[in-house]
Amino acid sequence: MEGRDRKMACRRMAQSYERALSPSRRKRLGQYFSGVPLGKLLAHIALSDTTRTVLDPMAGHGDLLDATMEAAREKGIELRRADGIEVDTPTAKMCRHRLTGADDVGEAPERHIVAADAFTPSSSRMLPVQEYDLVITNPPYVRYQRQLSRPSHEDPVRKKLLATVTSRLQGVEARVWSKLIKNYSGQADLSVPAWILAGALVSPRGRLALIVPATWRSRDYADVIRYLMMRCFAIEAVVEDEQPGWFSKALVRTHLIVARRLLSPQVARPVTQRDSMRDIPWVRISPKASGRGSLVGAAWRGACPERKFGTWLHGGCDGVPKGITARRFSLRGEHQVLHQRNRRRRWYVELEPDLGPLPLFAKTRLRDETRLPERLAEIMPAGLVLSPLVTLNEVGIRVGQGLRTGCNGFFYVTAIATANGGDTIIQVSDLFGGRNLRVPTAALKPVLRRQSELPALGQGRVPTGRVLDLRLFVLAEDRHSVNESKAAYSKNGEVLPRVMPNDLAAHVRSATAVRVGRGRGKRIPSMSAVCTNIRSSRGGKVIPRFWYMLPEFKPRHLPVGLIPRVNHGLPRAHVNLEPPILVDANFSTLRVPQKGWSSTGLRLFLNSAWCRAAMEALGTPMGGGALKLEATQIRHMPVPNLTARDKKRLTEIATTSALDESTAQHTADQLVLRRVTKTYRTREELRELATTLLDRCESLSRARQRR
Repeated sequence: MEGRDRKMACRRMAQSYERALSPSRRKRLGQYFSGVPLGKLLAHIALSDTTRTVLDPMAGHGDLLDATMEAAREKGIELRRADGIEVDTPTAKMCRHRLTGADDVGEAPERHIVAADAFTPSSSRMLPVQEYDLVITNPPYVRYQRQLSRPSHEDPVRKKLLATVTSRLQGVEARVWSKLIKNYSGQADLSVPAWILAGALVSPRGRLALIVPATWRSRDYADVIRYLMMRCFAIEAVVEDEQPGWFSKALVRTHLIVARRLLSPQVARPVTQRDSMRDIPWVRISPKASGRGSLVGAAWRGACPERKFGTWLHGGCDGVPKGITARRFSLRGEHQVLHQRNRRRRWYVELEPDLGPLPLFAKTRLRDETRLPERLAEIMPAGLVLSPLVTLNEVGIRVGQGLRTGCNGFFYVTAIATANGGDTIIQVSDLFGGRNLRVPTAALKPVLRRQSELPALGQGRVPTGRVLDLRLFVLAEDRHSVNESKAAYSKNGEVLPRVMPNDLAAHVRSATAVRVGRGRGKRIPSMSAVCTNIRSSRGGKVIPRFWYMLPEFKPRHLPVGLIPRVNHGLPRAHVNLEPPILVDANFSTLRVPQKGWSSTGLRLFLNSAWCRAAMEALGTPMGGGALKLEATQIRHMPVPNLTARDKKRLTEIATTSALDESTAQHTADQLVLRRVTKTYRTREELRELATTLLDRCESLSRARQRR
């Protein structure tokens, strides 16, 4: 068999292997492989004339190593080594077998695939080279949860990563990397420690090349990664996909990142003490650019379009190739936004001790657009001069997340009718056959579960959704624990739960046998977010809790306002009922503990042209074209510092009967924008600015939606 045919046969074999993997296994291991076309695009950006050794520490079945070897031949680069680590033994075996046929011409580099956990120190010691000129990888996107009460040093991934990295570094570098490893959130997905590990395996002046979800710049837990890239690397380019994207089934869009690792003396200097940071190219590739088996084959005709793309990217991005757009991205602005988000976090203060003034928000004036989040700056009219801006927290608005029950199929029901004797007829979920059940009304709390229930809320009606709140009811078999703890109930001023009625008790008991999830699933009481409800009575010393009892509801679960987390059109804020009902985690929730805000004034403010533009710009486009808007993104939204008089005026506008909703919103837009900018002052100018912002946001919204 000819070399080219042999290589293609090996690739088809790897694809067949991938298709045969079970969905549950792929999800557990994060086995969503990159594909050769995407790998070649990234490799052509990342390879340099001096690259001799390449590593993929999460190698899968070898897509990226295969693609990098081919790209190196196309660029005339002679690789000496192409190594990998893969945790799954059968997949590692497939990778080895595939790479034996990955060369069609020329001399192949040496290859060594280690079947092991890459986080374990012994795994990297098994590699023939300890630092690589290029580390190229697609970090696994796998959620791993730990108990919130569990100390971070007991996290096994964190412990292994810390041991691996500290064994390779010394001095200030070891201190910086260790601090970041110890302080990334325990709620982070596995791609965060995988990213850190990959970076530690790069040689000084070597390159790190990554395929990552776009959320690396929007999630709170990713701030450690953003700082790592600012402190220890020089980011050289970012490339992103456009709808429908390179991973069409992915929930979020994809970024390619290429960065050069800094030398130890450079890392030793805090970012705030560095003299200059250059702008870098940020490129977006649409499906129009693809063709002939290449993601950029229609943008560059002829052989090796990826090589031509790399030359164009590193050469200044001159010209406008088909389906490709480019802009300059300010690393200085990136650092300023990162500083604003983390300036009060201990790990950041310890690593950036000489902070100095960074004029992002109201302390000093915003002097140019780069101090805004870059996507928001993009839609601002040229020449716009901004007034001082603050965060929502500083204007008295608290942003949180709605209720997570741990098992909506059990805890969420639908109210059907009111029955005699203080009972309600409910319909349980399809998990239990959708049957009707009679339960005490005291065991139910109204809840907004999904966006389809928003019209009822807007009309002042209570939606039909209910939460099973069983803190006042126990199964008969749990009564002994309650009686044992009477003193604890009395001491805490709580009422002893009473035994459930028979129908409700039968429903709860039946739920203990129901399994949820793929494969065999888990019994509901054993689900990770349900079993935490359980609390032992400790011999009567504390109030017991049982799996079917939700914890006490927090103020963020009963907000004054809310914003959907997933938005198909432009984001919009809504107000809760009065008194407020519970709101599900499908929504980010808004509270105003300080005086001055009314619910109607809050709605007008957050639905102003400025705030909607900010939300559209700060949200994360998802694979299906929707915009995901997390609480942390809303929390960091830059807004004008409204006075008490402004808040009162917003309430007056909202409650003036002579104004219809559209006119009231236009009036509120002018009030808000007058505080945002010093450039526009007249009503006509402010009206034009509001129209411009909304038009540009509508364009962004249409661009992200699937065509």
